[in-house]
Amino acid sequence: MKAALRWILRLVENAEGAICAVGLFITSLLIFAQVVNRYFLHFEIMWFSDLALYIFIFFMLVAAAYATWREGHVAVDFLRDKIVRDKPVSAALYRVVLDVMSIAALGAILPAALRFLKRALKYPEYGTLVRWFNTSWLQITLFIALVLVLIHLVVILGRDIGDLYQKTRPEAAQGEE
Repeated sequence: MKAALRWILRLVENAEGAICAVGLFITSLLIFAQVVNRYFLHFEIMWFSDLALYIFIFFMLVAAAYATWREGHVAVDFLRDKIVRDKPVSAALYRVVLDVMSIAALGAILPAALRFLKRALKYPEYGTLVRWFNTSWLQITLFIALVLVLIHLVVILGRDIGDLYQKTRPEAAQGEE
């Protein structure tokens, strides 16, 4: 069961990374094509910028989940370094508290994202330049990305709790003396 869960999480992580890489490439390509069209060919194709923007927003939302999983998000480590330097148990406890605070903050945001999702499903909104293009998927993607972030944070919390448990066991404390 644990191996299957790890395999699924690795599959999700690889999919997130692939979406980010492809999204960055396509966005860059569209912006480059727009610049070439506008300044060299003097023929602007309006929907290039719209499509680039939509792809950028999509892959940046997925990138938030990917960065959470890789623990690559921006963090201020000054306080942590001052408080828990050379204290492995305190450092492990700090990570657990930070994980719980992150999950609580996300839990406060998730209900609003769910309302956006429900509204997007009930009342689709369409683009201005391409009338048939449904832009409600942006709200749907926001909710899915936040759920992925939550899943990653819960997995990280489980790992950090296990690490804290290992560091607070009596056998581990005797080994450090």
